[in-house]
Amino acid sequence: MKHLLMSFLVGTMILLSACSDEDGPKTNEIPDRVLEAFNSQYPDATNVSWETRDEYAVASFTIEVRSMTTEGRSMAWYRMSDARWSMSDIDIHYNHLPQAVKTSFEATEYAQAPWHRDDDVDVITRAGYDETLYVIEVEKNENGIETEVELYYTADGILVNTIIEADKEDDHSHLLPSESPSGITEWLNQHFPGARIIEIDRENGGTEVDLIYNGKKHEVVFSSSSQWIYTKTEYDRRDIGQIEQAVMAALKTSEHYTSDNRIDDIDRYETATGETFYCFELETRFDDDIEVYISIDGEILPGRPSLGTSGGGAAVNSDIEAFIAERYPGATIIEKDNDDGYIEVEILHDGLEKEVVFNGRNEWIRTEWEIHRNQLPAEVIEVIEKAGYSSRHIDDDIDVIETDAGLKYEVEIEDGHTDIKLIITNGTITDILRD
Repeated sequence: MKHLLMSFLVGTMILLSACSDEDGPKTNEIPDRVLEAFNSQYPDATNVSWETRDEYAVASFTIEVRSMTTEGRSMAWYRMSDARWSMSDIDIHYNHLPQAVKTSFEATEYAQAPWHRDDDVDVITRAGYDETLYVIEVEKNENGIETEVELYYTADGILVNTIIEADKEDDHSHLLPSESPSGITEWLNQHFPGARIIEIDRENGGTEVDLIYNGKKHEVVFSSSSQWIYTKTEYDRRDIGQIEQAVMAALKTSEHYTSDNRIDDIDRYETATGETFYCFELETRFDDDIEVYISIDGEILPGRPSLGTSGGGAAVNSDIEAFIAERYPGATIIEKDNDDGYIEVEILHDGLEKEVVFNGRNEWIRTEWEIHRNQLPAEVIEVIEKAGYSSRHIDDDIDVIETDAGLKYEVEIEDGHTDIKLIITNGTITDILRD
């Protein structure tokens, strides 16, 4: 009986030990210097647990910040090698946000139904970055489809990033500090003195630096050899008065322009090749978007000028890069952008510019591109004519959308005095939109 009891106790201790190891490293496995740094920075932290991630020891804890009790878990990252603090993600209640952040957020569609806001807000601070970021999470459920979005604000209420369908376990580790090569740092100090750095994204293709300067967000892209390629500056409708009069005058002559209220986004590009131009994203009469490019001297351009990235420069995630290489072999990545929470990667493939769209988990959503009327497959033309429409009335620009479900064609047709758009999915007209 004694032997049986002893065996049971030993087995139980081994099992408990195994369970403890699965939960993460014990405190005595974290370097003393890291523990000292954490206790010095957060002496009032409670419910502390630790884990290791790559080169970091990560503390998860609860804390009161300036008498603001938080129910969620906060986190702090320390480098294992030298116990240097790298980043903290402190959980606070929405009511304790800076007023500028609340004012900016409450002016967006995300503050209205059907969206619902989470009361907990993440406050991100990082070593070497003066900018504090506030992350507000919202979600909605429409027609049984749940959508989650993270909105990133600066303390003065500038929206610097939107991520749709981010990983549910997102710990914001993509914001961990990254040092830019010295050549890039010198270039930034010369061209954007005193800029507030938001993020430095270094991938195989190059480096992208997101920063705030003169009250606007700029994306500055460098090649893999740290040579400046282009800068994109974000504007919105409130900034129309700051745009050159010749540019706005040209925009109003575009067949796609209806009013300033139909302008979704405005981006200004300056490239190392000497090009300066604007891209206006306009809502069309069919409630989709079209991009209009206008040179700095007021000329409507046939398409987007070259950004000079054919030799590399667009910094994209390795998972996205691998997906594009497999699905679109031989494609060249031209630009990466964030629009309405999605990651949009512009590529050149088979002589066509295509937009490959991913969500916040780097999962492919769709690919879009334009073709001309004479490139429409014969079977699609046959579907159109069988429905009673003449192929002679097909508009020259046709949108093609590729998803896991197959190919969809959006074809505009002039039908007498009314313009219509046919949505043709896998050989069947699935919708008809009228102007």
